[in-house]
Amino acid sequence: MQAYMALLRYDVGQLARSWLVRLWVVLLVAPALFFVVVAANEDEKASETLAFYFAAGLAPLSALVIAIVSAAAVSAESQVASDSILSRSVTRSEYMAAKVTSRLAMTVIVFAAVAIPFAYLILRYSSESDTTLGGVVSGLLMVGAVLVFLAALGLALSTLLRNALLAALIVLAAIISSGGALQFLGLSWMSSTAVLGDLPEIFRGELDNPVWHAARVVVIFSLLAALGVASSFLLFRHRDL
Repeated sequence: MQAYMALLRYDVGQLARSWLVRLWVVLLVAPALFFVVVAANEDEKASETLAFYFAAGLAPLSALVIAIVSAAAVSAESQVASDSILSRSVTRSEYMAAKVTSRLAMTVIVFAAVAIPFAYLILRYSSESDTTLGGVVSGLLMVGAVLVFLAALGLALSTLLRNALLAALIVLAAIISSGGALQFLGLSWMSSTAVLGDLPEIFRGELDNPVWHAARVVVIFSLLAALGVASSFLLFRHRDL
């Protein structure tokens, strides 16, 4: 446990000092403030403003950063990990657990820290509020679940591939192509692109059985994220150091 906590503190510190993570936060906050001002002064529907920001700004930018950071979690430190594990100062499970915790925590914390205040400000100051509280909460949970799954997928590929850039590209290609294919097949509750496309209706609570729809999306992407995390441990346990 001591080794795990030491690794976790080190990894969290590295992420907090990362220029990529800091730039990510700035690029999320700046347009969010702009959209709040626009929503307060123009006749813009709150649901459309929220949906546009998430679909065109927060989601794609976050997907790019999360894919890079999670895909580089193990592959970028392969030599350090090998030295630590082979010298028996840390176990494989402790090392992987620290990486999983830091990457997933980063995803959830940054998303929540930006999305929740933004949604509140839009609901509070929008000149044309057409959303429901349940719809907004459902939409946030759905987008958050998709991003957590993306981070878990990146971690799994990071243990499988030694090239972090290639792993990040595969993560992005996989989630975009699978999302489009599943949406074409009518499986919108399994499609990342369908989730983003349905956000205006979700925020307004106009979908049939919105609670059931949101629950299915959150459950399926949470299960996929759990599968990605389990795969990370399994692949790293059998990885040749």
